[in-house]
Amino acid sequence: MEPRQLYFDESGFTGYNLLDEIQPIFAIASTDLDPNIASDLLKESFPKYKGKEFKFSKLWKLQSHRGCFPQFGQNVGTFANRIFVWRVDKKFAILTKIVDFLVEPVAREAGYDFYANGFSLNYTNYIHFGLTQFVPEELHWDLLKTYQDFSRNPTHNGLRNLRLGLERLGAKAGEPMKEFLDFMALGARHFTRYFSVERFKGSDELQLTSMVAIVGHWRNLYDEDFEIIQDSSSNFFHRLDEWEKITNSNVPSQYHPSASGISYRFPLRVVTTKLVDSKDYPAIQLCDVLAGLATRAIRKNVTGADRKILNSTIEAGLGNIQMSGIAPEDFDPDCLVPQLRDGPDSVDLMAEIMSGRHNDVMDAE
Repeated sequence: MEPRQLYFDESGFTGYNLLDEIQPIFAIASTDLDPNIASDLLKESFPKYKGKEFKFSKLWKLQSHRGCFPQFGQNVGTFANRIFVWRVDKKFAILTKIVDFLVEPVAREAGYDFYANGFSLNYTNYIHFGLTQFVPEELHWDLLKTYQDFSRNPTHNGLRNLRLGLERLGAKAGEPMKEFLDFMALGARHFTRYFSVERFKGSDELQLTSMVAIVGHWRNLYDEDFEIIQDSSSNFFHRLDEWEKITNSNVPSQYHPSASGISYRFPLRVVTTKLVDSKDYPAIQLCDVLAGLATRAIRKNVTGADRKILNSTIEAGLGNIQMSGIAPEDFDPDCLVPQLRDGPDSVDLMAEIMSGRHNDVMDAE
């Protein structure tokens, strides 16, 4: 059986600066559409476009092309099950990292599985609700910036500043948020029990985790091997060594739980990862347009005629495509107690995958 080709492109990448106010959303679009179908779809949607390749930024810039997006939405809606988009609200992503690295390790040591049944994401959404409803906006911003300052330049002095900053913010916040900020400060106080400051990296990384989630989505749908085809301009492949550890076919068959509660089938069976020139790949160009739309549609500052076009595009069919990611959602206040651990959790399983140790995994067949 020939490998299934998956095409990818991204929009809104700002490196490790997750507090970029101009581009607050990051998105990666993917498709397994045949290149000829992708080419026809783009040409039918934007018949007057004469550029060398279809780019969202160029199409959106001119009103004559911008008005064609509802037709594009209708066309892609026809292939809704052949497209998957992953979106990340960067500010919310920082909050998930705070929970991952300051809260979860303490809870895990206490015997809880913080990721089972999507608890971590529900907990993070609960904190997000509190930060947006019960404290001044500048305190929310200070929390995110205090953590990002440390994560972008982790030092022991920076860790001390992180702890002091969290304690200060907790005192300023008052109830009900003080309890959560104090828990974060506790995590910072005991950080070196779980992580090496000198080796700490990846807390601001979005591309690798996003790509794993996207390929996990496709893996749950198909049994064959995958060939990943990505634009050579992507910064994702700076971490190609870690990508290959996670996606190689030597990983034993297992279901790997994610923070959202969805479990992905491993091995991901990526046999080839290719860097190509997007000008020669209409399917990558299609992903460029989809990713650009995904980042634009979720931004609150898009209003007026532009918002009407986006809404029309979504209603015409764009809203039917499969989409997931990391962004604020509703939470369940009745599910704010994690379950006790009864075996390896998702952190343990991923550590085994990355290290080559494959014990106590669950058979996916």
